Amino acid sequence: MYINGEFVDDGLVRMESARVKERMRAELSDELTIELKAREVAREMVIERILLRQAAEKDPMPIPAEAIEAELKQYREQAPQQAGCLLPRDEEALRANVEMELRIQRFLTKLTAHVPKPTNKQVSALYQQAKESLLLPENVHAAHIVKNVDETNTEEEALAAIRRVAGLLKEGMPFEQVADEHSDCPGRGGDLGFFARGQMVEAFEEAVFALPAGSVSEIFRTTFGFHIAKVFERRKERVPSLAEVRSDLETSIWRQSRNDTIRAYMDELRSRAEVRKSK
Repeated sequence: MYINGEFVDDGLVRMESARVKERMRAELSDELTIELKAREVAREMVIERILLRQAAEKDPMPIPAEAIEAELKQYREQAPQQAGCLLPRDEEALRANVEMELRIQRFLTKLTAHVPKPTNKQVSALYQQAKESLLLPENVHAAHIVKNVDETNTEEEALAAIRRVAGLLKEGMPFEQVADEHSDCPGRGGDLGFFARGQMVEAFEEAVFALPAGSVSEIFRTTFGFHIAKVFERRKERVPSLAEVRSDLETSIWRQSRNDTIRAYMDELRSRAEVRKSK
């Protein structure tokens, strides 16, 4: 097809369609419907991507070489096995793609520069609307001492070791000191920070969430080995205050406004675009 006079290989639509189909299969089961819808969605995505690139290319200001090199370096670090196999020709194509992506980012930054910071009224309204969905689960601040059961430590050896640890605690040695000196997971006094249910193995959570703040558990077993845990603080399930989530809400509102601005611009570009099939 041709987009504003530029030839676009239909292979781009086929590749995009393959990706779209994979996502659609999670929601639809009829293959014919998926095929037709995916083709239509993919075609529009390719058209919009080309239109956005065409708009970004109108800015003649070059992209700084150091910005391109920084992006290339990041790419190579993320995919060294690919970057290391690039032929010179592929390297040139990659550089061109990176430069174009940076042009598009710069264009969108300029396009949305006027998007205002959310007002207090907007933030408060969103908080009232969404605060129940922002519910913070019950969580605890805990630390632990562990003696692992693995290929180097038998069940009996680990149990004997954790019993010696329990003896040190009963003698009055601080929990944090015992954790650093005798745990198989030393450091930070065994501190695990705050966590909610679902973040640790089930047996560990059952033991820890049953403890009142300031208490130390008896010895208990998990899939890792034997533990002794201490709970410093418990926080009940609660709705966070506006102050706690203000920054996240402001970011959410701003991103939505930014997306709306980009969507309106793309709709305008699409309405004025000349798109015709290849002969």
